[in-house]
Amino acid sequence: MDETWTVFRRYTRFREMHKSLKFKYPELAALEFPPKKLFGNRDERMVSERRSHLEVRAMNLFRVMLYSSGSPLRADEDGVFRLSKFNVCEFSPFFKKGVFESSSHGTG
Repeated sequence: MDETWTVFRRYTRFREMHKSLKFKYPELAALEFPPKKLFGNRDERMVSERRSHLEVRAMNLFRVMLYSSGSPLRADEDGVFRLSKFNVCEFSPFFKKGVFESSSHGTG
């Protein structure tokens, strides 16, 4: 819970993950997802806001999954959470390919 993970993905990939996970885990449907922009989607301020929103959404996604009875990331009988790099990669293919750095600095 004290680690910082950096995941480099395009907005479209986050959107695909959102759609597939909310289908599989209905409790995630209530999480807000930043809307798609047709114009100005490369504006530095908009990109920064979207990144921040996606970070909050990712933290909320894991928070929900840690306490969801149907989640492979939930705590076991001893109260130990399964939020490891391996388990997160098994949870969603979104995390399997590309850069997934378990440190305070991403590499890209």
